[in-house]
Amino acid sequence: MIHLNSLSRHFGQLVAVDKVTCVIPSGVITALLGPNGAGKTTTLNMLTTLLEPSEGTASVAGHDIRADGPAVRRAIGYVPEHGTVYEGLSADEYLELAGRIRGLSSDEIRSRATPLLERFDVAEARGRRLGTFSKGMLRKILVTAALLHRPAVLFLDEPMDGLDVRSQKELADLLGELAAGGTCIVYSSHVLQQVEEVCSRVLLIHAGRLCWEGSLTDLQAAHAGHDLRDIFLELTADRTADRTIS
Repeated sequence: MIHLNSLSRHFGQLVAVDKVTCVIPSGVITALLGPNGAGKTTTLNMLTTLLEPSEGTASVAGHDIRADGPAVRRAIGYVPEHGTVYEGLSADEYLELAGRIRGLSSDEIRSRATPLLERFDVAEARGRRLGTFSKGMLRKILVTAALLHRPAVLFLDEPMDGLDVRSQKELADLLGELAAGGTCIVYSSHVLQQVEEVCSRVLLIHAGRLCWEGSLTDLQAAHAGHDLRDIFLELTADRTADRTIS
């Protein structure tokens, strides 16, 4: 579970995230939505301890992001939108590195990675250098690395980017299984059709402020059953609020 308490971040005079307070429960997949410059990435960077809040705080899996950053990092898995890898390493070598950083043994890493690689249909390529992988294949390796230590909280930023239709379905099914097992999942994406298919809750941020928190069903019911794209456009119609920091 994640608790945000007046979480804010300023960049000079620009308020990128403005006193956001909400709860993100465990056991569901929560979409973090907003237009470009809304504050989504800044919020993710604070929750993953990559960026210090200017005001307020948050707790992730019971650990305060200000007071106990190392415990937060141990509890989370994170797949950033522009994740990078060491292209000279093989997939196995990269996963070994990621797992060892998390305190796992080689046997634990292999036993946990193998079913994921098989599920994502990249097991046969595990000995190849990552520099030879396609964008979608690299995405699968990043997801696998984020799940090795079985995190209590999983952050995903555009996780379907580069995946083919079959792989998108496989990842969606996996995320559903993880949520059913109690994992807290935060899913950030601009692809609203995927959000409707994968997520059951929505946090919508516009101009750094939270403008909706609740279930996707309730959000649609409050807007006459419209699809998420139309609701998104309605709630973020104030173009004067557009900013350049995400």
